Amino acid sequence: MRGNDQLAMIHSGNPLDGLIRLLAGGDRITVASAGSSSDDLSPGESFKIGLISGAIAGTVVDFVLFPLDTLKTRLQSGTAAKDAMQLLKGIYTGLLPAVLASAPAGAAFFGTYDYLKRVFKQLDPEEKLATFHHMVAAAGGDIAGSAVRVPFEVVKQRLQAGAYTSASQAVKSILASEGVRGLYTGFGSLVIREMPFDLIEFPLYEYLKVVWARHNGDKPLATWQTALCGSAAGGFAAGVTTPLDVVKTRLMLQEQPGKYSGVWDALKKISAEEGVQVLASGIVPRVLWISLGGFIFFGGYEASKQVLSSRIKKQRT
Repeated sequence: MRGNDQLAMIHSGNPLDGLIRLLAGGDRITVASAGSSSDDLSPGESFKIGLISGAIAGTVVDFVLFPLDTLKTRLQSGTAAKDAMQLLKGIYTGLLPAVLASAPAGAAFFGTYDYLKRVFKQLDPEEKLATFHHMVAAAGGDIAGSAVRVPFEVVKQRLQAGAYTSASQAVKSILASEGVRGLYTGFGSLVIREMPFDLIEFPLYEYLKVVWARHNGDKPLATWQTALCGSAAGGFAAGVTTPLDVVKTRLMLQEQPGKYSGVWDALKKISAEEGVQVLASGIVPRVLWISLGGFIFFGGYEASKQVLSSRIKKQRT
């Protein structure tokens, strides 16, 4: 079942019920029905396109919205001053490691995500389990992207919190006192944060594109429309996963051996010692950052994919 028949099934009744059925795996959803132009690409071609598109989009977002990320980190750190002047001082501190990580981490995530989606589509042409496939593809992308991003994230967050004055100083100090393992502090917490985030964001993003395509007469969505879908999905996922983001920040900022032994230990100690409300620290800048970032990222990502897909198809002829 494809096209309007599929969309009619998803939109019969309450849209919220449709979303619940979708997330439960009861409905089929395809990127094609939302106007994708890359249905006939091979897994290898999808990997290359995702690699380049993710790298471009990730770099742009991190550069433009870095101040919100810094503000969020300082609010979550538990040690940074809370007055406005100190919170905003050196708002671009840590930008270099963030930008350096954006391209390879974005490339690793979306290269893996698009590759796995294409493989699953070949294995399941009718896309009966498409939502589950999107979730597995996102999880695979998370592991690949996190492996690249974590060392940069550790350095970036310690610079943002004021622990060091330069990236080179941070790297040397971490290696001297904690070894290479110190650069991967919080890897597990990052994956644990990213997986729930992406398991919410990407199925919701794909669903919203189908919803809009249906109301758009089943025509391909414009870039700004897919960008808004990404913004809404990202903002919702960001709010829900903020407690895990607080834990990730605390784990990455601590030197080894640290106060927290892991994700669960951090959740318990923060709740007991500082109050449950602290797990929502930085939620406003996080939601703003990811909502705005989602608009820029998914808009740029889809636009890049369309351009690259068209070029690959022209090269075939």
